[in-house]
Amino acid sequence: MENNILIIDSDISLKKIIVKALSGLKNTIRSVSTVSEAWVEISKNYYDLIITDVELPDGDGLELVEKLKKKKLSTKIIVISAKNNLLTAVKASELNVFEYIPKPIDLNDLTIIVSRCLQKNIIKKQNILIDDEKLPIIGNSSVMQNVYKTIAKLMKTDLTVLITGESGTGKELVAKAIHDYSSRANNDFVVLNMAAIPRDLIESELFGYEKGAFTGADKTTIGYFEKAEQGTLFLDEIGDMPFEVQARLLRVLQMGEYSRVGGREVIKSDVRIISATNKNLKECVEIGTFREDLYYRLNVVKINVPALRDRKTDIILLSSFFLNKFSNGLKKMDESCPELLENYRWPGNVRELENFFKKISVLYTENLITKKIINDELNDIDDINSEVVSEKSISDSMSVHLNNFFDALNSKDDNSTLNLYNKLIVEFEKPLIRKALDFFNGNQIKTAAMLGINRNTLRKKIKDLKILIKK
Repeated sequence: MENNILIIDSDISLKKIIVKALSGLKNTIRSVSTVSEAWVEISKNYYDLIITDVELPDGDGLELVEKLKKKKLSTKIIVISAKNNLLTAVKASELNVFEYIPKPIDLNDLTIIVSRCLQKNIIKKQNILIDDEKLPIIGNSSVMQNVYKTIAKLMKTDLTVLITGESGTGKELVAKAIHDYSSRANNDFVVLNMAAIPRDLIESELFGYEKGAFTGADKTTIGYFEKAEQGTLFLDEIGDMPFEVQARLLRVLQMGEYSRVGGREVIKSDVRIISATNKNLKECVEIGTFREDLYYRLNVVKINVPALRDRKTDIILLSSFFLNKFSNGLKKMDESCPELLENYRWPGNVRELENFFKKISVLYTENLITKKIINDELNDIDDINSEVVSEKSISDSMSVHLNNFFDALNSKDDNSTLNLYNKLIVEFEKPLIRKALDFFNGNQIKTAAMLGINRNTLRKKIKDLKILIKK
């Protein structure tokens, strides 16, 4: 049975490409360029599927979708857009469209989505209010679009989420966005950073404690789980959670209950858990510092927040936003600045970029930020980073890692610590080779020369350690 499909897009060439891509599905396809033309078609004919752009010459495609939804038609809708931000993705999800597809469109994916769309019914969801001022995440890059789509799909769910990414990428902002667009939005979003709490206090901070539970416990105190009741608990730097506490967290996730430290009362828990880490938790599992069962409990949905160097197209957008924010709209950048900003690696990611423009807004009275100002400040950052590296040796960094590992041994009685020497060598060797390969863009000759090893030896290690080479 053939289906009627209507395409609404002002891009004539794109419409032709989409029509051609979908023609193999044996459907009747019509196309229009404007909202007004779309209403004429919809009034004359029934359509099983409408594919609409957001930005149309005479109106907003999402407003069109909203009006169609009020008519309670059985028509299914796919939204496409070059305006690729979180707000667009969430609004599309709010309107219960079948799928939101950012431009540029992958035609193979579109064909699959259309085929799936015409076979399934849409599940109705409650609407939530979307406020532009609430929007915390900025970026139009393809990697950020994937983040937006995942956040939108998590609306009205209580699924446990693990957010990964380097320090400063905005993992907490993603967690807050998930909370804000969930059914728990009217309740508390509570943050606990595992790396910021002394290891011997984490358990009592999480679960609270009874009066007299330990020296200094002069009153019963609630923990972060109770503070976050019916809301969301964001566990940042989850990889730093002591091994002995991980079992208690696992029980809460499995059973939905816990007791305060020193207490016997069983407390029921209704808390959504979102966790984040800049570590490779799978590698932590392999060396025995993180429980495997807890890892899979936390990693129900995984969102990787990209490093700023992997979303270079967003750097200027973010830079303009921060400069405008910290200068109250008084300062602008010279046209020659973008290239400098895009070519810098930003090891501190979005947080570093934010602080960079906060500093510029305070130190410089000029309303026009020149190339020289940007260049001088970037050189200053490079000098500071060089000093930090020289002050903190590799040996010191490894000592911190080993301290965490041996702290966990007291809680383990299995054989995971056997062959410790070889395990630690692999633990150091694998990221070292991966980092060197990334630095030279996968060039094995240069990587081998830098590491001081034979190229054939490098190839063998890449194979044995299962290192993926970025292309």
